[in-house]
Amino acid sequence: MCAFTALILALSTAPLGLAQTASTGALTGITRDATRAVIPGVEITLVNMATSEARSTVSNESGSYSFALLAPGTYRLEAALSGFKTAIQSGIRISVTETTRLDIQLEVGGLAETVTVEASAVMVQQESSALGRVVTETVVSNLPLVNRNFTQILGLSAGITVDVTHAGELGRGSGGQVTSRTSVNGARSFDNSFQIDGIDSNDFEASDGGNTAGTAVPNPDAIAEFKVQTGQADASFGRNAGAHVNIITKSGQNGIHGSVFEFFRNEALNANDFFFNKTGQKKPVVRQNQYGGTVGGAIKRDKLFFFGSYQGTKQLNGLAAGKARGICNSTISSPPLTDDRSAAALGALFAGRAGQNGGVAVRADGSNINPITLRLLNMRLPDGSYVFPSPQKIDPSLPFARQGFSAFSVPCTFDENQYMANVDYLQTEKSKFAVRYFRATTESKVSFQNSANPPGAPYLLPVNHHIISLAHTYVLSPRVFNELRAGAFVAPWRQLIQTPPFSLSELGIKPPAPPYDIRYSINITGSYVISYGNDKQQPQKNFVLEDHLSWVRGSHNFRFGGGGTRLHSDVIDAWPMASLTFQSFPDFLLGLDSAGNGSPFSNIFSSSYATGPPDAQMRSWDGFGYIQDDVKVAPRLTVNMGLRYERLGHASDRQGDDTNFDLNRANPSPPAGGTLQGYVVSSKFNYLSPVKLDPPPGVTRLDTNLVIKGKGQDTFSPRIGLAWQVLPSRLLLRAGYGTYYTHPIGLFYFPLGGQTRSSIAPSGQFNAGATFQNPFPPAPATYTTDRHTWVWSEPPYSPTTTNTATGILSQDFRHGLTQQYSLNIQSEFANAFLVEIGYVGSRMTHLSSGISANQASLASPSNPIRGVTTNTVANVRDRVRIQGFQPTGISYIDSIGTGWYNSMQASVTKRMSHGLQFLTSYTWSKNLNTEAAKDFRSGRGGTIPGDQNSAKQRYGRSELSRDHRVVFSYLYELPGLAGKGLVGRVVGGWSVSGVATFQTGSPLTILRTNANNVYGITAERAQVAPGCTRANMVTTGRVQDRLGGFFNANCFTTPPVIGDDGRATAFGNSGVGILNGPSQKNVDMSLVKKIALGSDETKHMEFRAEFFNLFNTPQFANPETNSSSGNFGQISSTSVNPRFVQLALKLSF
Repeated sequence: MCAFTALILALSTAPLGLAQTASTGALTGITRDATRAVIPGVEITLVNMATSEARSTVSNESGSYSFALLAPGTYRLEAALSGFKTAIQSGIRISVTETTRLDIQLEVGGLAETVTVEASAVMVQQESSALGRVVTETVVSNLPLVNRNFTQILGLSAGITVDVTHAGELGRGSGGQVTSRTSVNGARSFDNSFQIDGIDSNDFEASDGGNTAGTAVPNPDAIAEFKVQTGQADASFGRNAGAHVNIITKSGQNGIHGSVFEFFRNEALNANDFFFNKTGQKKPVVRQNQYGGTVGGAIKRDKLFFFGSYQGTKQLNGLAAGKARGICNSTISSPPLTDDRSAAALGALFAGRAGQNGGVAVRADGSNINPITLRLLNMRLPDGSYVFPSPQKIDPSLPFARQGFSAFSVPCTFDENQYMANVDYLQTEKSKFAVRYFRATTESKVSFQNSANPPGAPYLLPVNHHIISLAHTYVLSPRVFNELRAGAFVAPWRQLIQTPPFSLSELGIKPPAPPYDIRYSINITGSYVISYGNDKQQPQKNFVLEDHLSWVRGSHNFRFGGGGTRLHSDVIDAWPMASLTFQSFPDFLLGLDSAGNGSPFSNIFSSSYATGPPDAQMRSWDGFGYIQDDVKVAPRLTVNMGLRYERLGHASDRQGDDTNFDLNRANPSPPAGGTLQGYVVSSKFNYLSPVKLDPPPGVTRLDTNLVIKGKGQDTFSPRIGLAWQVLPSRLLLRAGYGTYYTHPIGLFYFPLGGQTRSSIAPSGQFNAGATFQNPFPPAPATYTTDRHTWVWSEPPYSPTTTNTATGILSQDFRHGLTQQYSLNIQSEFANAFLVEIGYVGSRMTHLSSGISANQASLASPSNPIRGVTTNTVANVRDRVRIQGFQPTGISYIDSIGTGWYNSMQASVTKRMSHGLQFLTSYTWSKNLNTEAAKDFRSGRGGTIPGDQNSAKQRYGRSELSRDHRVVFSYLYELPGLAGKGLVGRVVGGWSVSGVATFQTGSPLTILRTNANNVYGITAERAQVAPGCTRANMVTTGRVQDRLGGFFNANCFTTPPVIGDDGRATAFGNSGVGILNGPSQKNVDMSLVKKIALGSDETKHMEFRAEFFNLFNTPQFANPETNSSSGNFGQISSTSVNPRFVQLALKLSF
């Protein structure tokens, strides 16, 4: 680090790269004469052609000139010097975050003489090693965008892996949320950073459930351009290690300009979904009207400008499934259930069938079917349909557990209104103010909470976005520029779920925490899920203040900057629901405890709940400071160097009610009376509570306002890169290295905030006493149903407690670190083509990792554990790390993960000429990590399958990996035929554009739910059957012919028995990501007819017909990968929409 700093200081004394920020660009070049000799002292004026804003400078002794902190747009440049003709270049495009290079050649002559040319900037990036590209307004407005969501364009670049966007997603879709599964150069999907007009627009929660605010999504007609930086971002960028996406919205100009538009969808224009066709269902309803307009102009010419935008969206959607913000159809596999729900009929159908773990079977006369099950199966919704509907189609040739199949569509609704108001004020030639405000209010009525839900449990999801930005740009001198920016991102959202048609008490089930009749979920693995969640609200706010200074000195351009962000994020009134899981339909029918069914296990595999509604009010501070130097070391060599300091603060509860569990403070062998040793609270514990309470005995009060040690909050990130023009022709070698840190996500911290809540989650042998009538262990002695009343509700743990569970964050938790490195070659030819090919790699450490920290160890006579020398299913509780908790009872988040990403990336770009522009991107990559293939989007909860103590055993391909990916995007203006008047208007003005995506399938890891695991970890990987190789596992043929068995299910079996009881098994030996899911091959296309309105080209009418999945190619979702499920190996849904058609009419002026 010292050597790197010294290098910066040494080079700063050398005899021009350029300054830009997240919302500005820059221009640089050299003034020369006809002999290529440099000319100093040239007076250069740059004028914004939209607003007439002018800047002036003089080329220095080496002929270099530069303009920093320029608003993106089109400019005109004039260069004048006595003895030479005045050179004028127009059409200079300045793009966000990029430095445009434009060398000027002066001809001998008089100043009154002018030489005017249309600028043609070089395509190779001579000033920077950063990876990525600018997306212009032309691309944004012409490509067919699903739901008019600009984030779809991210996937056009090399190095980015993302699923094909489903045009049937509800509302704006998953773009801008972690559920979009967008991975950039191996980074996780929550590791991308979005800025709109220089203000962070990032979702702190970053949940993989989809019901979060996500980033804001302005409509395409309001976007001027945006930059997608995929790697080697300079020191002015931080917070995340994935993409840095910088969106610039439109500004006003001297002339009035704007648009009015309407986009229209109706299911009558669409093809039907593959599985709806399969079950004879009609096309789901998909109707959308998206309408609005923009207008911009000058309030006072050359001084004060405005721009406004509105877009309204109304959607009725019965197709969306399994994606963010809305599930509007579901598919369910089930046994061949009929409408005869009598005990006798059910007994005849299920006679002799026992639960997943053996034991008593269903009697032929149905006399041992649980009365609660009979009540549930015969319950009806207000519309008369069964809560558990009979299958729509029965196929006797399939295994009994999945002979029935149903596809349901209940249209969701989506209603959004978004507004934008922008004002620019050119106070003087040196001073400029810019104000930006964006607001979007949405409300969705979502039909299903889970893609295996039958109809009957809708919920409302209101989401709002507000972004406000105030920026001041000031030219202190021709070589010193400053930008000050302040703003806020506010994104509250709520979840309002319909009251269940019946409560636990009404079913005859004893509630776990009376008097509150907690809501619930009933899950039958591989089949029905009946879920009634709870209301929730989560307001989040970011307040930002930052400043950036650019100073041109000789061949250097120095940039200095710093700022801070205050983050507020709350979770209020989200009482967790109770959950019951049955591993098979016979288990659901019987509902017996282990004594009743004659096995070590209850028919209820797991039953979980938590006491108390959370009231987490999390707060944190972030801050940064950086220095960046872009120096022209030689005429053909630019070096980029920077150092960034960043404080990424850990979040803590404003109320002082954080609670955590420290494994090192816990008592591994607690006393019989129980203990709370290991629980820790912050120094400001309970300080806002109306009643001041000390923590109970055994709980440790720490001396900080966090409940972790707070490691790694202060970070330093060196960045270095070079761009070397190898030959005088446009051939460029670029290389770079930098370190980047990952901002923590909210779900790491939320369970620590608010008052303590007891989490009860017994499963497997620890749930042996559960019956359907009384499935839940008793609640702790103290708990509350009022979030405003504070109590301690975590129960003491002891050798006899088996139901206690807790979610904890490691005391040593720190932020993830990514080292990025790249080497590539760019070559420009024919003044229109750019070819780029190179290597991009990443090394990731301190990745957030979720494990169960209480896995049992193996005992032996030479290594007894609490006196136990054998290994059986029954004595797992005695072999765990901390007695009193289940093996899966301590969900532990630590930063111990590692990952590697290696890729070859290539692209061919053609800029617009002869009516054609295109981009082809290819990525060949491998993304590996130690997180058992998990993206770990949600950050908490659940168990990584397999050995929790072995990173090597969890190592494999990330679920975000796609080995090969090709994307081709294009815009082609069809040649007009000869003719004027009406004929010319009809046959001219046509264009086509589109995106074609071809990518291999995502990795599949074969799992198993195993209650007999000797280590007590019920979620594991399956065992490979003897003699099976990968070649035996893979099946061939069309995917649609393999829906019932996408891979060879017979290649996977139960792990071998190693226990002394003849039942306890080892972990399965199948690897991580050993198979691939279905590939994706998708083509979207837009056909546009433009009709000029008069001689002014800016005034025209545009008719669009957009086709998503043009060839109606079925593209299937991944199969069921849990070998314990009745649907193992089966594909029951598609991942991409059938062919959709969208029509639009747009007036531009």
